[in-house]
Amino acid sequence: MTNICVILSFACAYFAYKIIFNIDLFPYINLMSTFILIGISCDNVFVIFDAWYAEKLDIYNEARLQNRPIEFYGKLTEKQEKQYRRDRDYTTSVIKRRLTAKNDPEQQQQQQQQKERNGRKEEEEEEHFDSIKNTDLIRMMKVNDEQMIQMMGGVLRHAAASVFVTSFTTSAAFFTNMISRIAYVQLFGLFMVKKF
Repeated sequence: MTNICVILSFACAYFAYKIIFNIDLFPYINLMSTFILIGISCDNVFVIFDAWYAEKLDIYNEARLQNRPIEFYGKLTEKQEKQYRRDRDYTTSVIKRRLTAKNDPEQQQQQQQQKERNGRKEEEEEEHFDSIKNTDLIRMMKVNDEQMIQMMGGVLRHAAASVFVTSFTTSAAFFTNMISRIAYVQLFGLFMVKKF
């Protein structure tokens, strides 16, 4: 898919370069743009993958909070099963602690004092709630259609802005080639700007 986008991008840029701007000189350095574009596309794929993983992690944590069973593709290894049980037990204990503290002001005050004493250890436990050590659990987790729509919306919301900003700044950087006195460098900058 990335290669098809690069080829289509090259064709559109070449069309604008030759037909719209009517530039006859086509330096071979412009062919280097294909490799640069593949590198930038790979970077965008990593940004989108990270956003996808973050959205799936949110769904995993939501299922843990609601104490819903989670389905996985394939059979979990012993290590993964242990991690899953540990996550589920930890979530249950956090929820029970919070509910008990809400209902009993005395216990809430005791927990506050204990937090102040333990400080760093408590922060580390809370940190674990938003992260997971075994990422295979997240990758193997099954999602239904509603969750998939939720994930796609989140990915588009978070990754689209990042991809746009990186593409725009890269295009602006190539456009600065126009201030060069070397004609081939100017034409390369113009050709690259059209690709984005």
